[in-house]
Amino acid sequence: MDSATLHEPRWRPVAEDVFSPAATACGDHRIALFLRDAHGELLCRFREDREWSTLRTLGIPGAPIGGARSLLPADWPIAACATGRDQIHLLARSPEGELLHGTLHGDDWDGFECVGAPAALVGGIPVPMGLASAPTACSRAPGRMDVFAVGAAGALLHSTWEGQGFGEFESLGGVPAGGGSDATAPIAGPISAFSCGPKAMGVVARGSGGDLLLKWWNGASWTAFVSLGAPQERDSVYPAVLRAVPLSGSPAAAGGGSTRLDVVARGPGGDLLHKWWDGKIWSAFQSLGLPHPGSPPAPAPFSGASLACVWGRYRLDVFARAADGKLYNAFWDGSWDHSRPTSQSSDGRI
Repeated sequence: MDSATLHEPRWRPVAEDVFSPAATACGDHRIALFLRDAHGELLCRFREDREWSTLRTLGIPGAPIGGARSLLPADWPIAACATGRDQIHLLARSPEGELLHGTLHGDDWDGFECVGAPAALVGGIPVPMGLASAPTACSRAPGRMDVFAVGAAGALLHSTWEGQGFGEFESLGGVPAGGGSDATAPIAGPISAFSCGPKAMGVVARGSGGDLLLKWWNGASWTAFVSLGAPQERDSVYPAVLRAVPLSGSPAAAGGGSTRLDVVARGPGGDLLHKWWDGKIWSAFQSLGLPHPGSPPAPAPFSGASLACVWGRYRLDVFARAADGKLYNAFWDGSWDHSRPTSQSSDGRI
């Protein structure tokens, strides 16, 4: 390697003592990162090209309840979705299962409002059923957002926002129950939504057997959840044999245009696994490794729950929290490994 360059570690720390990252692209080379700090405050920071803005607090997330003095608290994680450069939506679930929504207009933040909960008619009376999971969202066009969550019965729920408010939730069903029947089972665990261009979108989830599940909207109709399989590793007794091993964390997904979709999830060894679609075929699961902090360096497994990924222009960013309490970032712009001039500072920590 040239003496004027330095090989950077793939995973670099960008924050400490933070949790539940959510990231969204709000420009070709601009992303917004939202975090929970140790005191429960919602933090926000922007990255323009390679430069991070000053960290800002948006306060303790919650929504007013009628004339009550207290706020309806927001459960974590919180989802972020940009429908324009200066319009970022934040979505959360309340402890009672209501959908909470707030919008960051440039630098202006007015907090969350309670949108309400999906309801079922029982004897002609609408009975709130509530959301069973944190919401997730994607945007296929400026000024439009699709919102997904798991309902109380374990089915995938879908609503839209088009500038004037939210539409009614519709049920898209559960995951295949197996056994060769058409029966469905409840969705277990968090889900992640993505868009691939102006028409396609979908949702990924972790199956009961630790496999990766995908539900896809092609612009006209929804598919059922289908399995994309599980990671494989060589058998310790018969190395020539590959055996499936379960994902140990829920997946996060990001679309990079009409012919690109990336999914990341924690593997059984605590590393982060990456699987992608190039518009034609799916790749196998690829390990992105582990951060190695400390001196001497020692591996720090990822926690699995605090995970986010986002596509900007020609760049995929992944954020994940490791067992040492730090939030790490890796990015792909044609390669996961990068070099920089020795004179350039590598300190990008929040």
